[in-house]
Amino acid sequence: MKQGFLALLATVSLSMSLPASAKDSLVIISPHRKSIQDEYVPVFVEYYKKTFGEDVQVDWLDQGGTSDDVRFVRAKFNSNPKSSGVDIFWGGGTSVFVDLEKENYLAKYELPKELKPFIPDNASGVPLFDKTQTWYASALSSFGVFYNKKILEFDRKDVPKSFRELADYQHQDELSLSDPRRSGTANTMNAIILQTEGWEKGWQLLTELAGNTRSFTHSSSDPIKAVVSGDVSMAMAIDFYANAKIGDLGPQNLGFALPVGQAVLDPDPIAILRGAPNRKVAERFVNFVLSSEGQKLLVLPKGVPDGPRTASLGRMAVNTQVYKETEGKRIYPANPFAEKGFIRLDVERASKLQRVFNDLVGAMLVDTHHELKKAWVKIHREKGKPVDPAKLKEFGKM
Repeated sequence: MKQGFLALLATVSLSMSLPASAKDSLVIISPHRKSIQDEYVPVFVEYYKKTFGEDVQVDWLDQGGTSDDVRFVRAKFNSNPKSSGVDIFWGGGTSVFVDLEKENYLAKYELPKELKPFIPDNASGVPLFDKTQTWYASALSSFGVFYNKKILEFDRKDVPKSFRELADYQHQDELSLSDPRRSGTANTMNAIILQTEGWEKGWQLLTELAGNTRSFTHSSSDPIKAVVSGDVSMAMAIDFYANAKIGDLGPQNLGFALPVGQAVLDPDPIAILRGAPNRKVAERFVNFVLSSEGQKLLVLPKGVPDGPRTASLGRMAVNTQVYKETEGKRIYPANPFAEKGFIRLDVERASKLQRVFNDLVGAMLVDTHHELKKAWVKIHREKGKPVDPAKLKEFGKM
């Protein structure tokens, strides 16, 4: 009798310790904007239930930006070298993942054979996965000028065709940029300028762009908001932030232009972190993101079949099958597997420079921005005198 009672007590205790409905779990850290989270998480949860017959709980972490997310992961691994407690790192640009791989924070993962044929080695010469198979491109990004058409038309100004044209003094206080210490997008765009202009001319251009900038923001999405609201007329931007707004508000109001001679393709990677506590679920999420179903969320406008439900994402896919299935339907018609004219960013060099260069830009251009703008305006407002080239050169010196 006593043994029967103890057995019953043990059974009751066990049932009370288990959740009413056990779920698989997934923890993602990502600097991606909330619209990507809002689109991907519910669709993945539905896909997971339909495909595997199980419920899944997805926790999405973001510390405020790419650099903040990387610091968070480093701190977690420093406190527990075996696992950060996070399964997936998603987004932030290639140079970030080059660093994460070098620091041994990423786990190797080989794509399933049914997915491999649709994820090529490269697009326009840009690798779509690392040779170590620790990260895969989930989308492709380009960088250019996002602009408010109505403001430029009202001011009777042309759309700048290059980053250098943005530095023309006629655009003073009409530009918004992000602090590269907080934004991976800003870091990549600065790296593009250095690569295409060289160090001296590149730094000169970055200084002049800072002179025209109304303010430096903490997030790469804030300049987009400033252009949409009309606070500024232009911003250097990643394509998908711009294209999403163009898709929602119309090409008659907003535009995006790739800079001539400076158009770069940069993969936006996804990776499983070493010691991922939910490894099997993490693998399934990577497969979903790279599948035709997951990639269509990137390229189709909101509201159409297989497209996003609440917000257009306006990205370029890495799955070649998707381009065939969405021809004539995509927000951004560009196909990086068919078009030419893109240049390849030297990711290794950008990665080596990243921390020091971002701190340099922060100290020299962002933290001193108020004084820098005063000097920029003074150079151009000496009455009755043309701009002194020697003063311009001095302005751009380190």
